[in-house]
Amino acid sequence: MDTTRIAGADLHRAAIDHLQRGDAAAAVAAARAAAAATVDLELLNDLGVITAEAAGPDAARPIFEAVLAIDGAQADARENLAALDAQAPAVRASWRDSATLGGPDPLMPERAFPGMPGAGVMREHALRYAFCLDLVAGRDVLDLGCGTGYGSEILSWTAARVRGFDLWTPESHERPRWPGGARLTYGHDLCADPLPAGDVAVAFEVVEHLADAPRALRLAWGAVDVLVVSFPNPVFHGSHHNPYHVNDWTLDEVESRIAEAASGRFGTLELTHFRQDHRDGSGGMILPGRDPEASYWIIVAAASR
Repeated sequence: MDTTRIAGADLHRAAIDHLQRGDAAAAVAAARAAAAATVDLELLNDLGVITAEAAGPDAARPIFEAVLAIDGAQADARENLAALDAQAPAVRASWRDSATLGGPDPLMPERAFPGMPGAGVMREHALRYAFCLDLVAGRDVLDLGCGTGYGSEILSWTAARVRGFDLWTPESHERPRWPGGARLTYGHDLCADPLPAGDVAVAFEVVEHLADAPRALRLAWGAVDVLVVSFPNPVFHGSHHNPYHVNDWTLDEVESRIAEAASGRFGTLELTHFRQDHRDGSGGMILPGRDPEASYWIIVAAASR
C-alpha cells in the first residue's frame, strides 16, 4: 500500500474542504503539503535544468517556480531560478524605439537621444555632461533643454538633485524613464517660463535653438549663480547646416550675451573657457582653453554680487 499517496489524497481533500469553508490560507497550506507528499521535487528541479538546456530559460522558469511554490526552502530550485535571471537579457526601454525621439526629421535630429544615428555625436554630447560631474557634485542642478534626459541621468550620479526642462512634449509612448531620480518637466519654454531656484544650470547645445536666447539666459541667471553653456561654432554647425539652429553667434557674441544677461543681477562674472574639437584627434574630449576656431565652445560662468 502506497501510504504517501494516501496521505497526499487526504491532504488534497482537506484542502478542498478548507477552500469550501472559506479558509483560503489553510487551503493553500494543505494543497502545498499534498503536492509535497506526492511530487518528487528533486526530479522536478532536474526537469527544469534539462528543460533550460533543451528549450531555453523561458520554458524552464515555470518549472523552478512550481518547485518553489510547493516548497520555498528548495535551495537548488532557488539557485537555478536566480541563474536564469542573471542570464536574461536586459529589457530595452520601449520609449527608445520611437521614430520621433530626435524630432520630425530622422536625418537631422533636433535633439540628441540614446541610439541616435552617429555614435560620435552621442559621445560628444555625453562627454559634456560627464565633464560637469565634479562641478555639480552635491548641488541642486537645472538641466536646460534636457531632451530625453540622458544628460540629466548622468548629472544625477553626483548631484544632490537634478531637474530637467524642455519645450518638447513627448507622446505617452515615448516619455523617457530613467532610474536616477531626475525630474523632467516637458512643455517648458526656456524663453518665457520661470525656473526654480538652484545652484547650477547647464545648457548644452540649446542656446543656438532658442528664438529669444537673451531672455532665456536672463531667466537662467534668475535661478542660479553658475551657468555652464556649450555652443557650436557656426562655421561648422550653423543654420546653413542645421535648420533648427537660429543663433549663429561667434565666441565673442556668446560671451557678451552671457555677460549681458547676468549684468542686471550680479556685480561680477568670471568666465572659464573650454573647447571640444573633432579635428585635433582628441576624440571630442573637453580641453581647457579659449579657441574661437574650435568646433564647440564650453563656458563655465560663475557670478557673484
